[in-house]
Amino acid sequence: MPQYTYQAVDSKNKLVKGNLPARNLEDAEGQLREMGLYPISVQAEPARKSGGFGGRKVTRKDVLSFTIQLHLMFTAGLPLLQSLQNIAEQEKNPKFQEVILDICKKIETTGSFSEAIASHPKVFPPFYLGAVRAGEAGGTLAEILEELAGSLEKQDELQSELKQALMYPMMIMCVMTAVSGFYAFYLMPKMMALVLEMGAPLPFYTKVVWFTVSTLKNLAIPLIIFFFLGLIGLFIYRKTESGAYTLSYLKIKIPLFGAVIQKSILCTFSHYLSLLLRSGFGLLPSLDLIKGTIGNKTIVRSIETIQERIKRGESFADSMKGLPFPGFMITMIALGEQTGRVAEQLGLINGYFEKDVKRTTKKVLTLLEPMILVTFGGISAVILLSTFFPLYNAMGHVK
Repeated sequence: MPQYTYQAVDSKNKLVKGNLPARNLEDAEGQLREMGLYPISVQAEPARKSGGFGGRKVTRKDVLSFTIQLHLMFTAGLPLLQSLQNIAEQEKNPKFQEVILDICKKIETTGSFSEAIASHPKVFPPFYLGAVRAGEAGGTLAEILEELAGSLEKQDELQSELKQALMYPMMIMCVMTAVSGFYAFYLMPKMMALVLEMGAPLPFYTKVVWFTVSTLKNLAIPLIIFFFLGLIGLFIYRKTESGAYTLSYLKIKIPLFGAVIQKSILCTFSHYLSLLLRSGFGLLPSLDLIKGTIGNKTIVRSIETIQERIKRGESFADSMKGLPFPGFMITMIALGEQTGRVAEQLGLINGYFEKDVKRTTKKVLTLLEPMILVTFGGISAVILLSTFFPLYNAMGHVK
């Protein structure tokens, strides 16, 4: 809530200065009069500049906390506007606080919560807006907020588990890379200098390793420049339509990790589509809203193909054939269409994918950890052995 600085006089004509939170100027002046003060000057404090901690972005966790609090207050009987104002007062992220206060202003003007959050698409994803709009239209906003809170919480938990699972192999890779680099670029040159000083002959495998290490060392700066130029080029290419599609396709085809990424996307797709259908949205509008949430161009194009096929008269299940959706998913949706329970079937599919993502992640990590250890351990071993054997032979010649 905005802060207002004021100068006022009390009943004894004594000047009083201070600041207080208020929704607007009239509210601030009203609060002062209730305190027995006569306002002389009341001014809004300038907005805090973005930057540092106070300027951080609005995160998924911010939106999750907001949704949970709003559901609890709204269910307890507080009016929507008052609930939002209370949340704004307690919000610690200034940027999100500004967003909530703006939503309050728009609700005061339009009376529509969905229209208010529609003006902040970077904070509230399309499926969120769609669900709120359906809840307002059907008078089930409290239930929709509960569903949204549960949805965001489950997705946040899944993403957190995936990040934690990947953290350990990434740490191993970083440590093993550092060890291999130490052996190759610091230890080996010193020991090779010692071997050459002793005049001992170098075996062929030592010459090959030493040549490789020396070449990499001499080309370090060009390689680093090439690497960063490659990253810049990749970033620019990713911004193009064809680049975004190609990279998103390659992402789900990466060995080991591609399967986890694809299943995670399908988990999100089935979860949010189920939520929107249960909220009362039609299939085509729901697919439209989900396209802005998936974040993978390959799946987005597949959804657009599904929409085109449905408009031509095909069933939902038939429209998914030949696209990157597993057969069991198509079968279950076909069964849902026959029984009129597509939303429920999508919920079951989502539950399956949640468990399958966790299982697949464990399998990938089970394979990845020994691969990292063997690969980097092998590199370190080759470097050390190709250095120590000549050194050992050289010491033997000295004797």
